[in-house]
Amino acid sequence: MSSETTDLLKVLAVTLLVFAGSTLVMLYSILLLAQYGANLPMVGSLPLNAPPELVPLLVGTGVFATLAAVHVTASGIALLLTSTTIDMALLITAKAVTVVIMALLGFAGGHMIYLQLTENTALNLNPLLPAIIGLIGFLVLSTLLSVPALRRLGNLRFAVGVGLIILGPLLLVWL
Repeated sequence: MSSETTDLLKVLAVTLLVFAGSTLVMLYSILLLAQYGANLPMVGSLPLNAPPELVPLLVGTGVFATLAAVHVTASGIALLLTSTTIDMALLITAKAVTVVIMALLGFAGGHMIYLQLTENTALNLNPLLPAIIGLIGFLVLSTLLSVPALRRLGNLRFAVGVGLIILGPLLLVWL
């Protein structure tokens, strides 16, 4: 495992923990403000039940599947061209989307922990399955199938590039 991959995994772990912890602090702060500061202006109207539907709603729109399909097609085009700028842009995009998905999962995890602690609600990871699949997909696109990694294939990269250009629209239909 390369040092870049190890660093990315560290960033993902820290992102998950920071967002889960921040969500817990935020929700308990809202709970405390709602219970003990209800007579303060605008505090009594804070919603305590809105966040849990956000993550499945965001993931269910297909935005991550669309981004993955476009990213695969763009990677194919980049392999046919020679541009370190495009390569770096695609690598940064894949890593950034991976971190954003992990932040969403951290938020959802923190909220699930909050619900478990305050309301004894059962943990249900099924709505998060598309986000977890998206996370794995973008993690692969930012490590094993990144354009710089595929460039090491030499002239075979042209065939892989054409394959990725064809695979991109197919992913959009499948996902």
